[in-house]
Amino acid sequence: MIVAIHGLGNKPPVDVLREGWLQAIREGFKRIGVSHADIPFEMVYWADISYREPLNPDEKDPEALLFLKAPYLPSTVLPAIKPQRTKMAILQFIERNLDRLFLRKNLAETFPAMSVKMMEHYFADLDTYYTDECRSLKNEDCSVRYATHERLREVLARYAGYEILLLTHSMGSIIAFDTLSNPDNGSEVNTLVTMGSPLGLPPIVARNFQFQQELFPGLRKPRTPAAVWPHWYNLSDLRDKVALDHTLRDDYAANARGVRALDLQVVNDYQVGDEPNPHKSYGYLRAPETAEIIDTFLASRRDHSFKRACRFISSNLLTIPRRLRNKAH
Repeated sequence: MIVAIHGLGNKPPVDVLREGWLQAIREGFKRIGVSHADIPFEMVYWADISYREPLNPDEKDPEALLFLKAPYLPSTVLPAIKPQRTKMAILQFIERNLDRLFLRKNLAETFPAMSVKMMEHYFADLDTYYTDECRSLKNEDCSVRYATHERLREVLARYAGYEILLLTHSMGSIIAFDTLSNPDNGSEVNTLVTMGSPLGLPPIVARNFQFQQELFPGLRKPRTPAAVWPHWYNLSDLRDKVALDHTLRDDYAANARGVRALDLQVVNDYQVGDEPNPHKSYGYLRAPETAEIIDTFLASRRDHSFKRACRFISSNLLTIPRRLRNKAH
């Protein structure tokens, strides 16, 4: 089962968003020359926790509050050439100095007040998530953090016993990381995919470390949640300003089973008109690298089904003579 959780900001209704993600995934399959008629897919929708009304796909006024500015749009151009090594080196320099500036050696925040202001200004949903303000659920005393975790936990529990590919975008990766880090979660994930993730930003690293350290006092660095095995892929476009730290492998240690992030540089080709948006989920979902990951996961599902069928047939063949002898007696 592919379980998907969306990212920052208000969204269109769940059925519109779900279909957009599926169309983008199919676009990715087409790019790598494969097709899957049956895509087992479940969307964890949480925009209604922070927003009273969804965005309206039928709204025509760009100035309207519920106007959908970034709908699903098929790609009209091939992905551009990936940024050169010089830009990668500059970004790595920024990442290293971000950590040095905002994190102490024990991974506590150097300037917590500055971090709060940064999240208030740039990541309103993240600020709401961490400050426990639930804005829209009717007649319910809740926190955004608790409510989003519950949404994901419910879906994961529903597919207990399934192999799960957890497909996360932006803030959805933070929700997934927190949920999977909790030992009470009880669900395992075969493949975790983080796209355009802010998990490497110093305030987030510090919070994740603090949460994990409360559970496991001996930790010296935040680590991959124990529930993830055997794959964690982290995809980012170097132009994506939300995923400012593009390498999570150096921020999060391996879990007890040796799983840590594999960082992949991709090209996010989403744009509306002449305006590119290298953070948009649809562009990440149709990237060839994402398509390869999902195709491999679905292909392994077919392989496992074939093996289970073979085992079933073999076990029944072995019992046929016994049944015949019993019937004869």
